Amino acid sequence: MINVAVIVGAASNLGYQVLRKLTKVYNGKIYFTTEDESTGYNIHDVLKKKGATLEYFKVDVAYTKSIIKFRHHIQDQDERIELLINMTDYSPTERHLSHIEKVRRILGINFYGYINFGKLIYPLLTDNARVVNVSGPAGLLTTIENEEIRKRISNPKLDEDELVAIIQEYEEAARKGVEKTEGWGNSVNAFSKVALSAVTFLQHRQWADKGIVINCVNPGNVTSREERKSTKVFEEGAKAILYLALEAPLTLNGNFVWSNYNVIEWNSDPFVEVTTV
Repeated sequence: MINVAVIVGAASNLGYQVLRKLTKVYNGKIYFTTEDESTGYNIHDVLKKKGATLEYFKVDVAYTKSIIKFRHHIQDQDERIELLINMTDYSPTERHLSHIEKVRRILGINFYGYINFGKLIYPLLTDNARVVNVSGPAGLLTTIENEEIRKRISNPKLDEDELVAIIQEYEEAARKGVEKTEGWGNSVNAFSKVALSAVTFLQHRQWADKGIVINCVNPGNVTSREERKSTKVFEEGAKAILYLALEAPLTLNGNFVWSNYNVIEWNSDPFVEVTTV
């Protein structure tokens, strides 16, 4: 049986830099996925010319069929996943979408899609595999102003059904246009990052007994106005992701890690309270 690495959602500038750097240090086959095939094959061709060992697979986490197709491919190759980097980060670019349509599409991929991906793909993880969920500064619990909501979503005994119910409450508030006044946060993109953090800690509780290491990371301010940022910004952002993927001690598990490799309390001001790894 062969162990492999997988990067989910590698189409962004940050995703490309993580993939490029990983091909230089990972001794084995790397799979990477994108939703758009032309983007995926372009990335594949560029890195192949540089001597990288990698394989492209089209996966849209919003569609169960594409996840199952990827799962079957891994199984048919008699492979297991020892490293999984989740870089799924959807922001709608379509014009004329209503507010609630944007909410549903963003959460459909960034939250519901990745939960579904985990259910189907995590059983293929090796014991002691590493999983890195790429979040951002908005993934901190403090971006939710309502204290009661913060308590509920950060409950250490929260199960998946309860988490989904909270996300559905947010969707209902967004449908009514009251999510900001109720204290859910300033944007659905930010809330989706909080939801991803909650998924990370939930997954950690579910899989820790198999020795699987699951963390989320803020790679720095690399998402807004992406096209205006220099390559160096994304190269720097890739460092913390790859640190967790390859170098961090296995005892670092179930944490939110900042771009400077510091562990951050989920409910904290990251510029005040930090704990050095």
